[in-house]
Amino acid sequence: KSLVKGCVLLNGAGRFRDPTAPETGSEKEQNPIIKYIQASIKRFVIGVSFIYTKQPARIGQILRQVYPINSDNVDQELIDSIQYPAFHENAAEVFYRVITKTSGAPQVYIDDVLQQLDCPLLLAWGEKDPWIRPQAADKIQALLPSCERVSIDAGHCPHDEAPDAVNDAIRNFVLTRCV
Repeated sequence: KSLVKGCVLLNGAGRFRDPTAPETGSEKEQNPIIKYIQASIKRFVIGVSFIYTKQPARIGQILRQVYPINSDNVDQELIDSIQYPAFHENAAEVFYRVITKTSGAPQVYIDDVLQQLDCPLLLAWGEKDPWIRPQAADKIQALLPSCERVSIDAGHCPHDEAPDAVNDAIRNFVLTRCV
């Protein structure tokens, strides 16, 4: 018997399959010199972007965008906790791979993960999230109609911006769907 009785996604991120995308491997081979130049420019631009993005003022600005309902929790402690990993020696490389979506691992799609899910799913969704928009939750619901969705009046971090609403949603989900 599975130890997992339920799963909760708080504004879950990930990629969906694109049914209109061409088959992998059908891309035209690019000139290696042009490919190298493009990759070098891309790496440079993303590297400069990382230097800018990890500045405390920029982190605070971004956090205030993703806390649109209640930005009271955007304080120096939160900014420092977000900035801290940026000091790691591999942080710039991780940033590059996140931005370019190249981890070296095979691409995992939400569609495939949902097909394998064999427990109840709760979507506790910050409906005002400027990054992971409610349309992503709509797609998840279309792929897994049995999932439960609770709309939270919050942004990207509903657990921090509206903790009572998120805790109530999780408590109700566990008591009704995970027993």
